[in-house]
Amino acid sequence: MRALRARLCWVCMMVLAAGSALAHKGSDAYLDVQQVNAAGSAVETGAVAQRDYRFLLAVAIKDLDLLVPIDANADGKVTWGEVKAAMPLVLELLNEAANTELLPGPEAADQAVAPACRLMWQFDGIDRRSDGSYLRMVAKARCPVAQTLVFKYSLFRNQDATHRLLVAGRIAGKDLLTTASPQQPNPLVLSPGARSGSGVAMDETAAPSSSRWSVLRDYFSLGVHHLLEGYDHLAFLLALVLPLRLGLFGAVPRAVSVAVASGQVRSVWWVLLRTVTAFTIGHSITLMLATFGLTQVSPRWVEPAIALSIVVTALLNLRHVPWIRTDVLALLFGLVHGYGFAGLLLEAAAPTGLLPWALAGFNVGVEVGQLIAVTGWVLLSQPLVGRRWYPSVVVRGGSTLLVLLASWWFWQRVR
Repeated sequence: MRALRARLCWVCMMVLAAGSALAHKGSDAYLDVQQVNAAGSAVETGAVAQRDYRFLLAVAIKDLDLLVPIDANADGKVTWGEVKAAMPLVLELLNEAANTELLPGPEAADQAVAPACRLMWQFDGIDRRSDGSYLRMVAKARCPVAQTLVFKYSLFRNQDATHRLLVAGRIAGKDLLTTASPQQPNPLVLSPGARSGSGVAMDETAAPSSSRWSVLRDYFSLGVHHLLEGYDHLAFLLALVLPLRLGLFGAVPRAVSVAVASGQVRSVWWVLLRTVTAFTIGHSITLMLATFGLTQVSPRWVEPAIALSIVVTALLNLRHVPWIRTDVLALLFGLVHGYGFAGLLLEAAAPTGLLPWALAGFNVGVEVGQLIAVTGWVLLSQPLVGRRWYPSVVVRGGSTLLVLLASWWFWQRVR
């Protein structure tokens, strides 16, 4: 018993020491691509039809600091002087790791125009987003219509396997909405190029992701990814399920039952289902309201409120309050967490026509990620749930750890 408690305290100290890394939002960058000339049209340069593009890229300063020493004195605060001094290295990095490339077309393109399609990034300002400050970069390109235009993105390939690039825009009269990872083998296709004389596309397998189903698929994957890397959402789910002693393989000694308002006793499995469903309903409501612009809430209070929801839920595991129902608590705090989920969708700036599909895919992905997390915990806890020390070490000890960790998050987010 003492050894287990000592190990728990050691884990607690290690997690608190890494508290600054356990942020709510993962590593994301944002790319907006717009065709400058009229939608669906092209300009003529000599005998070559071309399109003009404008690229806008936003990358988190805290992420770039992994590659370029922006925070030169390592004091945890980035000044304008440090940003200005690091800018030449940042631009050099982006010109290499985030750029366009032309694939061969059905006919030889005019080589004189090809260099104009290469991006030369320029600093355009600093954006303030839900998870911190981002450097905003801008670039222009003029590219032949006949050749397939791709965007190669390798930023953070060796530093962060969870990093994602969220892409939105409009090219040739079609909305573009997709995601990309620096680890993916194929580049992101922006324009598949003109068709050959035989009527066969140059690269039919590399069409841009702008259909409803492709958006649904991409944002489903993004929703799963976002939930499973959202440490504070996972911590809240853990705080909800910790006191539920679920037995998969036979009865659990002294299993906990929860009394409902009618006085009848329901199984803990029903309590788990009801609690998770209530959390789903809560965050789905505010996710939709925020995404469609019906409500607007500042992340300055949403992020601390999410941390505070973990503290309150974990404290109730330590000191039970009979009149507070777990499912009602999950529903109310789910409303707060929904605004946290909405931040990523809002910052992705999805085109209006594809927004409902992105929202649907993302929301279903979040639910699947939530089920994966809860199922993982249930399976992990099975070898321990029947042990005599489970309530004191796992339930009370885990809840204490969550209180300390979430309090640390809360302090970080309000300071």
